[in-house]
Amino acid sequence: MISLFLAAAATTQAVQQVYSDHTFGLSRVEVLHRQVAGRPLWQYAATVLWIVTAFVVAQVVDFVLTRWVKRLTAKTETDLDDKLLEILHRPVKVVVVLLMLNVGLHVFDWPRMVEKGVGVMFAVGMAAAGIYVAMRLLDLMLDTSKDRLFAGDQKLAGMMLPIMSRTLKVFVIVTGALTTAQYLGIPVTSAIAGLGVGGIAVALAAQSTLANIFGSVTILVDRPFRVGDMVRIQEFEGNVEEIGLRSTRIRTPEGHLVTLPNKVVVDAGIINIARRPTIRHAMTIGLTYDTPAERVQEAVKLLREIFKAHPLTHDVWVYWRTYSASSLDIFVVYWCKSTDQQQFLQALDEINVEIKRRFDAAGLEFAFPTQTIHLRQENA
Repeated sequence: MISLFLAAAATTQAVQQVYSDHTFGLSRVEVLHRQVAGRPLWQYAATVLWIVTAFVVAQVVDFVLTRWVKRLTAKTETDLDDKLLEILHRPVKVVVVLLMLNVGLHVFDWPRMVEKGVGVMFAVGMAAAGIYVAMRLLDLMLDTSKDRLFAGDQKLAGMMLPIMSRTLKVFVIVTGALTTAQYLGIPVTSAIAGLGVGGIAVALAAQSTLANIFGSVTILVDRPFRVGDMVRIQEFEGNVEEIGLRSTRIRTPEGHLVTLPNKVVVDAGIINIARRPTIRHAMTIGLTYDTPAERVQEAVKLLREIFKAHPLTHDVWVYWRTYSASSLDIFVVYWCKSTDQQQFLQALDEINVEIKRRFDAAGLEFAFPTQTIHLRQENA
C-alpha cells in the first residue's frame, strides 16, 4: 500500500513538473485577463483543467500500476496478492486525485476560505481512503486466518468473526476520525474529557449489557457447548438453539424456549449432555423375601446374561446390594453405547421385556411394596 501511494505521489510530482507553468499557458491569453469576482478568467479555466487533469492522471496511474502489479502477482501461487490488489485498486485513484487537487489548487491565489476547504477535503478524503483500506485488510486477515483461529470449527467461526470484525472496524473508524480531527486542529482532548462524565454514566448503565457481551465471548472461546448440543444449565435442560451477544436460547423437551443471559450461563454449572460418550442408567430389581439365596444368585446371573447379550450395552454391573423394606434388591448399572435418547429408550424397552420373560420362565417373583402387621392381644 505504501509503495502504491509513493508511486502515486511521484507521478503527481512528475505531472507538476511537466506543468511548470501551472496556468497551462492560459495566463498569456489576453482575453482571459478579464476580472470576475476579483479573479482573472484564466485562473478559473486553469483550475478546471487541474481538476480534469487530476482524474486523468488517476486513471493513468491506476492502469500502469495495475498492469505492473498483475504481472508480479501472476508469478505467485497464492491469490492473497490478487486480493490485496483488488483492495488497493480504488483507494489509489482517490489518493492520486486528492494529491493532484491539493497541489494544483494551492498554487493559485484563491481566498483563504477556499484553500481551507480544499485542505479539509484533502485530509478527510485521505483519512477515508486509509480507513477503507484498513477495514478491507481486516476482513481479508480474518478470512485467511479463521481456520487457524478457530481450528476449523465453522460454527464458531460463523459466530465469532462478525463480532471480531465489527469491534475492530469500530476501533479503526474511531482512531481514524480522532486522528483526522486532531490534524484539522479540532480540540480532541477537551472533547474526550467533556465526554468522560457522560461516558461513566453510560458505562454504569450498560454494565449488565457489557457483562453479557463478555459472557458471550467467553462461551464462544471456551466452547462449553455449541449450537445443537443438549445441555443442562441450572434447572433448565434442552437443546441450544442460539448463542447471541446478550443471551443463549435453549429449547426444552416440552417445546418451551428458555432465554438465559450469558453472564448467568458463564457463572452457572453447565452439564453438556451431548458430549457424554455413553448413557449411564441405574435400576433396582426387587425379589420377594421368600426367594432363597441360590435363586437370588440365579437372578443376578440371568440379568448379567441379558444385559451383556444386548448389542447396545457397553458395560454392566449387577450385584445383590441390599435388603429393603419389602424386597431383596439387585442393583443394576449399565452403559448404553448410543447417546441418542430414542435409541437408548428402545434398548431399555427391549431389555425390560427380556427380563420379564426370563424371570417368568425361571419362576422368579418380583417384589412389590408390602407391609406385615403383627397384632398382639394383651390380657385384661
